[in-house]
Amino acid sequence: MKFKLFLSAIFATAILATPSFAQGMFGRSVIPNEQLAKLFGKSTAFSADASITVNETSGKVIQGMQMSFAMLDGKVRTEIDMTKMAGTLPPEAVAHMKQMGMGRTVTIFLPPKNVMYMIYPGMKSYCEITPPTSTNPAATGKELKLEKTTLGHETIDGHDCTKVKVTGTEENGRMFEWLMWQAADLKEFPVKIEMTSEKGTLVTILYRNINQNKPDATLFVPPSDFTRYGSMQEMMMGAMGAGRGMPSRGGNE
Repeated sequence: MKFKLFLSAIFATAILATPSFAQGMFGRSVIPNEQLAKLFGKSTAFSADASITVNETSGKVIQGMQMSFAMLDGKVRTEIDMTKMAGTLPPEAVAHMKQMGMGRTVTIFLPPKNVMYMIYPGMKSYCEITPPTSTNPAATGKELKLEKTTLGHETIDGHDCTKVKVTGTEENGRMFEWLMWQAADLKEFPVKIEMTSEKGTLVTILYRNINQNKPDATLFVPPSDFTRYGSMQEMMMGAMGAGRGMPSRGGNE
């Protein structure tokens, strides 16, 4: 059983390391690039907390998480406490992740270089990942064309907002559509974003504690005193070799 929990922990952290997961789960706005940064209005540098929920068509919440988010001139940093994610892993797996030092996950995405760093402060380790260029138009040189249609005005979380429909076409020809609520007092920052997945679930992102001052540039660089690994697999093996939460297979698989 312990070994299966260990595999669950690896699986959970691995899917968060892929841009395709973030793109499909949260929408492209979670990993902005040179073109998609336009969604954030006049804000090219900011930090905020994001509350993300996934609802079934019936309205039932099937997934939820809190994320801290920062952007500086196209560079993106996110931080998630995976032990507080709702509807993702059984309690036993969450406890095992915490024991291994994998509970807190930081990602840094550098679109111009097409590089992503997965950082685990609890393990004092990180690895470098090269995302597929298909998830990053900045790396392919192809600009994603977006069309915006104003739908009206609403108040969201105390902000007077313009409700906007955003439509576009991906490279594979698939059409997509988002709803955004752009706050007038925050330089048209989208305090709320809604999108519907291919499965029909509704993904909602609500930004709070928005600070439009420039984040510290050091937030977008892996800590110099952390151990660097060449891949996620190497990092996990390093954790096992260090004896951090290393599960025993004997009789408890």
